[in-house]
Amino acid sequence: MSEHGNTSYTLQVSTTAPDWDRVRHRAAAPGWAQDTVAALTTDFTDWAQRLRIPGPEGRSAWTHHYFCDDDGAGLRFDPDNPWEHACPACGRLYRGEPWDGAWRTRMHNTAAAQVQRAAILARIGDADVRAYAVEVLTAIVTHYATHYSAYELHGVNVGKARVTPQNLDESIWAIGILRSVRWAGPLLSPAVHDAARSLAAEVTAVLEPQLGMIHNIHCWIVAALAECAVTTDNERLLSTAVDGPFGARNQLLEGMHPEGLWFEINPHYHFYTVNALLSFVETVGTQALSGEPLSRLRRAVSAPAQLAYSDGRIPAYGDGWPDTFLGTFAQTAEVASALLPGAGPEIVADYVDDRPAPVQLWAGANHVGGPAPRRSGRYSVGALLYGADTIPDRGAAGASSFVWPGPGIGVLRGAGVRLGLRFGPDAGWHDHHDKLAVDVELGTWRSLDLGTSGYGAAITRWMRSQVAHNVVVVGDADQPKHAGELVEFDDGSLVARSTWNGAEVRRTLGLTQDGWTDEMDIVCEPGTTLEWVFHGDGVVLAAGGDALEFTDDDLGHGWLADVRTIPAVRGRVSVRWDHEDAPGLDLELPPGWSAYRARADANPTGLLLGVVGAKGPAEARTILRARFTRRRSRS
Repeated sequence: MSEHGNTSYTLQVSTTAPDWDRVRHRAAAPGWAQDTVAALTTDFTDWAQRLRIPGPEGRSAWTHHYFCDDDGAGLRFDPDNPWEHACPACGRLYRGEPWDGAWRTRMHNTAAAQVQRAAILARIGDADVRAYAVEVLTAIVTHYATHYSAYELHGVNVGKARVTPQNLDESIWAIGILRSVRWAGPLLSPAVHDAARSLAAEVTAVLEPQLGMIHNIHCWIVAALAECAVTTDNERLLSTAVDGPFGARNQLLEGMHPEGLWFEINPHYHFYTVNALLSFVETVGTQALSGEPLSRLRRAVSAPAQLAYSDGRIPAYGDGWPDTFLGTFAQTAEVASALLPGAGPEIVADYVDDRPAPVQLWAGANHVGGPAPRRSGRYSVGALLYGADTIPDRGAAGASSFVWPGPGIGVLRGAGVRLGLRFGPDAGWHDHHDKLAVDVELGTWRSLDLGTSGYGAAITRWMRSQVAHNVVVVGDADQPKHAGELVEFDDGSLVARSTWNGAEVRRTLGLTQDGWTDEMDIVCEPGTTLEWVFHGDGVVLAAGGDALEFTDDDLGHGWLADVRTIPAVRGRVSVRWDHEDAPGLDLELPPGWSAYRARADANPTGLLLGVVGAKGPAEARTILRARFTRRRSRS
């Protein structure tokens, strides 16, 4: 037992286990819960026939290799063909390693998903389904418990694992397996529980020595070790997972900004971390996180809605997946509403959306779907097991301007405009080193952060490059790791600054009645090459212009296509994008500067990405003034 003030924790988990009688009751009535159970049953039946667990003879590989080099699309996972992997967008076919190994990883994760379906159906299905579900769950758990040590310990990215390619994947996989045994509980034979204990002990031996950072990966290791501790009644291990230097409490106190945003900034890793910590809470209860850690976890669920665009899209800062919406994480909010004191169903309101999606399994199981239909609204295991019976409507009050000093993000909102500016500390390995970058929403027109694709895909070089962001490039070089700072903020203006590559850069955003202004004030050695870049939805329209060619470089110029000069008139260039809501851009050029326009790939909106750039020599003090003006409404 460990003490935190007047709060203690033990190995009791009854406070967070699903109320199976309640789940059966809500699934008996027509509606979203019944639809969710029907989808689980359909996918369970399909995977019971198609699941083929890879044996120890083949290594697993990083699933980030499972993306197309040409367009960044995820490869099609065909469970019946482990040797051919096609891009659904362009049709390119990939064979051999590492794609075969990534296929094995996907199949192992599918097994973890299948035992979750099995555990739920064993609890709430009819008699025949219950018996079959227990049989399937037993077979999968027994296989891994029997063969786990025969899988080769390997790993090349973030640690080692046996079944999967790294400790992160192993943690998520292990949670899926062990949680399912815990959920099924007394329905399983003593032999299955013995097998789970044996597996948990072996997983502990692999993962515990690797716990050693404040990082999203190590939050998953913590959650897996907590699940192993509960399975094996190992209180020493639970103490490590809770109170150790890299246990859950310190992960929250050191890794989660007070405003409720994980230090890696982007929504993918933010919610990835939140799901790990909610998995931890689901296993051991909230008493282990009492006080500020628990408050930060609760804020981590409510805060992202403040960042979102009007349609619920969340900015994909850094290595964030670009097509990410609040609704993607609806079941995270559903689980949090029940597990976190003070959250309640109100926290879910911003997350429910109308985009159809496959039924979601809860964290710790891969979301490889089956033939069940796509539906919108509440359609997840998290909602089924933990969500409230009803969710209140979203509040009428709109989001407002704000600044979060911790992560260094400010957002201005007014008259249909949303401006985001990032200036904060380095965000670790997933940072794109794009301090003072801006992202914009104006009506339906967007200038988005491109995020990233699979880390093994060639197009990721472009998405991470300087020219792919709305920044100033100093000295024809990447930004190093560094931190910026907030200078001023009010509801209509935001000023931040940072220093890199020998230049002090100050960026000022200001809302106007018909759009916004964007001013860059740069102090550096005269003659230093500076480049201003801005992109948005649609083709950039400008009169005249000669063709240009850029050489391929690490800054991203080689990914630009159809590059043309923009003629300047009395030191100014004026352009717009061919989108009905796009603003007009008027940019003042310093002496000796020239401007260009181009197009590029990987726009998260799916539209062509139009790029405007301006480049030239620095003066002792260089000021770049841009004015963006909303087009007049048509009568």
